[in-house]
Amino acid sequence: MQLQRYHTDEQLKQSGYADRFQAHVLEHPNGNFFQSPDFFRFIGSIHGYSPFLILATSDSGEVSGSLLGVIQTNGSGIKSWLSRRMIVWGGPLLAGKSPADAVAVTQELLKELIRYAEGRSIYVEFRNFFDTGDIKSAFESCGFEFKPHLNYLVKTDEEAAVKKRTSSSRIRQIKSTLKAGAEITEAANADEVMAFYAILEKLYKEKVKKPLPAPDLFLKFLSSGIGKFFLIKQEGRVIGGIICPVFANKIIYEWYVCGEDGLAQGLHPSVLATWAPIEYGYQHGFDHFDFMGAGRPDQDYGVREFKARFMARKSASAGTKWSSTNPSIKLEKLV
Repeated sequence: MQLQRYHTDEQLKQSGYADRFQAHVLEHPNGNFFQSPDFFRFIGSIHGYSPFLILATSDSGEVSGSLLGVIQTNGSGIKSWLSRRMIVWGGPLLAGKSPADAVAVTQELLKELIRYAEGRSIYVEFRNFFDTGDIKSAFESCGFEFKPHLNYLVKTDEEAAVKKRTSSSRIRQIKSTLKAGAEITEAANADEVMAFYAILEKLYKEKVKKPLPAPDLFLKFLSSGIGKFFLIKQEGRVIGGIICPVFANKIIYEWYVCGEDGLAQGLHPSVLATWAPIEYGYQHGFDHFDFMGAGRPDQDYGVREFKARFMARKSASAGTKWSSTNPSIKLEKLV
């Protein structure tokens, strides 16, 4: 087994592995946007994000495993240095191997990741999109700690089925928001992106209280072709929106979402913004909408209740992967 590490899309193309990597991700049962060539290419153009891709290949040149991550920083100077963290969403992706082979390949990928992280990042965090129980021993042997997290996936099969699984209160809010004159559109220019960003920035300062990427990410997302940029407008004014990467026309993700709730009675732009990709999903044959996290199960998290109401009415059957919380695991390691 051989390991290669790439930091730019151009390096990957010159290596001769670009097509094989893309096929590996598209054919993998757990393939996702944040482990894809599209994300690698896009995030490398954004200030404050430094991506890396590690490929494990066989002697014959086949991809045995891949691991795509990003070193993130915020601000400049000492603030940038102290905010260094390495994030991996939805990886690693391993080719169809025996359990023992999967653990061995994972260990090699993790060892290479840790070597690269030392001196560049304060900690490493994996945000999983799928069950990694079969390779848990590889993570533990490399010093990672497992922390349970929750996520919601919304099946986007048919309109009637999706609405039946959505809480009646959410359906009422969607209808009342549309009746109040709001509409779902797509961002068309930089001015609309910046109007969305102003609402999002206020939300992060007042409630989320976490670092928010600079406008650069959102402006480039608009022209990237890697997803949908939905806006909620009322009388031509932007009052909310959501940016949604897509993967293989089967998964659509919530990345950043906001809305000026409370402007008027019956107006719920955050609800309509969240509904926009769900509606798009069932209208265009997508498999599901991914909420990208619902917090730790042992901690109160108000956003979880907001998201849960898009999942199942009380009268609907519960217990399926689509109508109940989907367990996720966050793995963390200080470097």
